Order: sequence, then structure tokens, then C-alpha cells
Amino acid sequence: MGTDDAGLGAGAYDDPGESRVEVIVTTDTSAAPHKAGEGKLYVMFDAAKPEAGKLYFTEAEWDAFVLGVKDGEFDLDESGNLPPIPEPREQ
Repeated sequence: MGTDDAGLGAGAYDDPGESRVEVIVTTDTSAAPHKAGEGKLYVMFDAAKPEAGKLYFTEAEWDAFVLGVKDGEFDLDESGNLPPIPEPREQ
């Protein structure tokens, strides 16, 4: 990544057995050529297992993801499962 990268989430603890999601903001789009026209990308990865791959979000995609988190879209139920997807509404 370039020198303009800004980390958003390294945890204060380091447990090698635990996943640790981190997000880096970068203007270097070379690792995601399908998003080369974007001004910046949000790169999400598991810092404990960086070889597992990375997810690349445009600014608009990241904003939508954050709104979904705030809206509870990814909250787990009492058993630790995602709730069922609602049926599409007929138009």
C-alpha cells in the first residue's frame, strides 16, 4: 500500500488465535484494478490471517456498509446466527 494509507482499526490486543479485522484507506487501487477509477478504497482484511484475502470497497460501498451496520443489518440472533433474509416485497 502507499504512504497515504490510513489505518482505521488495529485492536489494542494481539491474540494470535483470534481474527482481527482491520480497515485501511488507500488511494492505491493497483490491487483492485476493477475499481481503478476510484479516488480512494477501503480495504478490509483479517490482520491475524492476511493471506486469507482482502475486501475492497469504494467510498459509496463503504458508506452503505457502515449504514447497514448502524441499522443492525448484520446483528446476530441469540444463537449467533444472522437473521433470515426477508422475502422480497411484490411491487
